[in-house]
Amino acid sequence: MGRPSYGVLVTDDSAANRKYLEYVLEEDGYRLLLAESGEQCLEIARVEKPALILLDVVMGGIDGFETLRRLKLEPETVRTPVIMLTSLDDQESKLKAFELGAVDYIVKSASPAEVKARVRVHMRLRLATEELIASNTESLSKLGAMQKSFLIQPGEIPDATFSVYYKSLQEAGGDFYDVVPVSDGVYFYFLADVSGHDIATSYITPAVKVLLKQFATPAFAVEETVSYMNGILSQTVCSEYYLTAFALRINRRAMKAVLLVAGHPPAVFIPKEGPCRFVGGKGPLIGMIENATYRSETMDVQPGDRFLLYTDGLVEGGDPPVAWTASYQTLLPVVERLKDRDLGDLPNAVAEAMGAAGINDDVALLAVEV
Repeated sequence: MGRPSYGVLVTDDSAANRKYLEYVLEEDGYRLLLAESGEQCLEIARVEKPALILLDVVMGGIDGFETLRRLKLEPETVRTPVIMLTSLDDQESKLKAFELGAVDYIVKSASPAEVKARVRVHMRLRLATEELIASNTESLSKLGAMQKSFLIQPGEIPDATFSVYYKSLQEAGGDFYDVVPVSDGVYFYFLADVSGHDIATSYITPAVKVLLKQFATPAFAVEETVSYMNGILSQTVCSEYYLTAFALRINRRAMKAVLLVAGHPPAVFIPKEGPCRFVGGKGPLIGMIENATYRSETMDVQPGDRFLLYTDGLVEGGDPPVAWTASYQTLLPVVERLKDRDLGDLPNAVAEAMGAAGINDDVALLAVEV
């Protein structure tokens, strides 16, 4: 991955505003790109791949908010930082911009010094992020094929409140999981299935653990964590493989859970009160397409609520084999029947009830309690 250019795309339907910003920023040596509409911004951004975009809110045609929304849907521009420009200084507009993915908000009355300072800050952040990804990519490409045991046990981080069931058909299984402390009361849970065994897992398991440690932090949203992991893995150890995965972040202080599903069947949510249900939509695989776009789901949770994450081996199998898309619904009544089991026993009980011992595939279950 190369170092990004110092290109800044200025989008404003006012020629005077474009000229002013060009004059202010050119002094610092940026490569200025100019667009007079949201539609033109989208096209230039796709082709030129600027390091940063300055985007006016109020424009003819599609406005800045709609342009920003579309930028965040495009694989080529989803990671490009966007600073909104507007004469509007109301809180609602600012919040909408941030919710859509903007990194900053500049009122047009801002001084040239402020505009320069904000652009410098976000340019530095962009460069630092790209350099970090490049550094990780180089490091991971040198990983050896030696298989090690990386599976963390519940007793090692008891405050994370989880239990596991893990069955590998071979010495090096294709399923694995990890639990990462993010901050006080916040944990990141990851369960994945590699498309292959032995050598694939030998490379990918330590690679994913390194990337989780780097990106499963408060500085990254869950979808950003997975997106950065995907970008690096697709260029290194996943050149011939891919992962399906669950990424779950639970904040026990805010009582919020964020779930992302990448190619897996949906997770099972087990509320302390009420029936079990499937949660999480199907998203892109990890490691197959470098610029895949991921979406997460945020849920309010209560103490005692549980999540059950599992690999597709649990719900596939049979003779002839049945794909998980046609069989995963059979899991829900089993979990409903067993949901009151102690957390430590729940994954084993579910695995036994689903006949995991006789399944001709790796199987992993991760039960997490809020």
